[in-house]
Amino acid sequence: MKKSLSLIIVVVLILSTSTIHGITDQQYVQYTKNNSALVADRVVALEADTLGGIWVATSGSGAIYIDSAGKWHTYMEMSSGLKNNFLNDVTLDSLGNTHFATNIGVTSRMKDNTWNNYYMNENKIFGETVTALAGDGKGGLWHGVTGYGAYYKNANGVMTHYSSANSSIPSSNVSSFAFDQKGGVWIGTELTYNEMGGIAYLNADGKWTLYNSNNSKLPSNRVREVYVAKNGAVWIGTINGLAKLYNNEWVIYSNNSVWEYDVRSVTEDSAGNIYAATWGDGLLKIDPAGKLTNYKSSDSPIPNNYIYEVELDTKGNIWLGTNVGLTQIKTTSQVTQPPVVQPKIVTVFVKSLQVPFDVQPVIRDGNTLVSVRFILEALGQDVTWNEAERKVVSTGDKTIELTIGEKTGYVDGVAYPLNIPSEIINGRTMIPLRWIAENLDYDVQWNPVNYRVDIN
Repeated sequence: MKKSLSLIIVVVLILSTSTIHGITDQQYVQYTKNNSALVADRVVALEADTLGGIWVATSGSGAIYIDSAGKWHTYMEMSSGLKNNFLNDVTLDSLGNTHFATNIGVTSRMKDNTWNNYYMNENKIFGETVTALAGDGKGGLWHGVTGYGAYYKNANGVMTHYSSANSSIPSSNVSSFAFDQKGGVWIGTELTYNEMGGIAYLNADGKWTLYNSNNSKLPSNRVREVYVAKNGAVWIGTINGLAKLYNNEWVIYSNNSVWEYDVRSVTEDSAGNIYAATWGDGLLKIDPAGKLTNYKSSDSPIPNNYIYEVELDTKGNIWLGTNVGLTQIKTTSQVTQPPVVQPKIVTVFVKSLQVPFDVQPVIRDGNTLVSVRFILEALGQDVTWNEAERKVVSTGDKTIELTIGEKTGYVDGVAYPLNIPSEIINGRTMIPLRWIAENLDYDVQWNPVNYRVDIN
């Protein structure tokens, strides 16, 4: 069970004027619950349509459609036919219908504005979690259902079930679908305690081909995304890197570190550039020559480095779904932006009570560092300092160990990566706030507009 905590950061600002760096020649707009129709800032999936609009699936705000004129249309459980405000995916079929994946089946908004809801299983098991949806261009719809595998519903509504028990699909947990020009479907799966996971390819004749880390160069059997590019190359996002399979040749895009790219989403622009959204490493761009550029919050319009989804609309604008809202990166000429705010003094409140710091929090590469003893004691933990090892040990609900200068921390003896290491500032040990809070089982939401952090 998640704990509940409210934390607000109040910021005294200094002003500066700058152009956007990293993703050049482009402007951006950041939408959050404080300046838009979003009720919650977690945007988990995006789907552009052919009319210049984009569908936005959220975790807590239901669904939003932003039309080509920029008008927002909101669909929530109490005001529409949407079954649940917590969505996992959104897709369009070739008939113009919009489908939403939820934890209790599928909700469809039909082209005539009517709604219907359905489950994949005849017994309508409560809590059926649909994780992935994809229209196949023939009026059919593929579904990934946690624990059940894949379901294909054709244009006539006939359902076919593919599980590890009745087919060659390598896992009952399906994460993604993609379609090639030969009529085949690529299925991304995740390994389970008794299933291999990896990639399954079902060709137009019904023949299966499996790819995993044992029989190929696939970086991991935990596959997050499969995308087929215009040239036929298959791009595969895994928790351990990005892979391209083209003409039976593999290319692996590596972070060249202990912690590889965790790729959640892949898309392509009209020039053949590939964009990959990562969890923790921002946005990757691979040009047609294979050159990789990594954009992060420290050098680009990206609000933070944790991105669920990347999508392009018909105008070529880049949209990012993140855990701090929705970002639109516009394809316009580079301009000087209005003054950009930079934090100078950060004041932290825990449960509406101000936490006194004798050394002010600082921001390094988009990460907030705070004094270890003050924040951990506010979160109910005890703190000790090992001078010989230059290590902080915190005990309480969990045992946490952080060593100065190290980008790996330990929670109950298990190693976890840090975006930025702990450091000593003015005699005080400073630690990453988000890393600490999330590893103590709190959800952290950062608002880049007013520098507000909500931890629930």
